Formats: sequence, structure tokens, C-alpha cells
Amino acid sequence: MMRIAAAFLATAALGLTLSAASAESVSPYEMRYQTRSGTALRASIESGSGTVAKLPKGADGIVLRWCRPEIPFSTWQFGSPATWRTLLDERACEIGWNGRVGYVDGTTLTPDR
Repeated sequence: MMRIAAAFLATAALGLTLSAASAESVSPYEMRYQTRSGTALRASIESGSGTVAKLPKGADGIVLRWCRPEIPFSTWQFGSPATWRTLLDERACEIGWNGRVGYVDGTTLTPDR
């Protein structure tokens, strides 16, 4: 009887831990992204800089390296997809895609789910 109770308590504790962990999303730098529209992968953060590559609409496997201004982790982790969209829309980001590194406006990115 004690073993059954101990197993039940361990299972319940694991379920609570998993529920709490699933309430948070990963950081924005641990996710992959895709493009919402076709865009230029720029050589620098300035919008008028040269083009490194063209990213077609729906390009996936994009890695977010950093954004300016920095994305606040707590807002991202506890936010909804709409919150993520707002945070990305306000930033310019350095990304990695298909072996290249460059810059895009956050308005062109969406988390790849």
C-alpha cells in the first residue's frame, strides 16, 4: 500500500512539474522561424544596406541570433503568439539561414511551430 501511495505521489509531482514547464515557452533564441513574406537578408542592420541573399516567403529553419532592441525574455516566455508578433514587429534582428548570416526586420519573421 505504501509503494502504491509513493508511486501515486511521484506521478502527481511529475504531472505538476510538466504542467508548470509547459506554461512557459522557450526563449526567442531557442526557436526556429520562417518568413511571413519575401525579404532581403541585409549585410547590416540599417534598412538601406546591401543584400546578402533573398529569402522567399515561407523560408524556414531561420535561427534568431539577436535583435535590437533586445527581446525581454519574461515577456516572451509568458506571452502569447500575439505578444511574440508584437515584440518581433518592433525589432531588427540578425538571423542565420541556409549557411548565411544577415539582418531582417522582425516584421518579416514568425515562429515556426
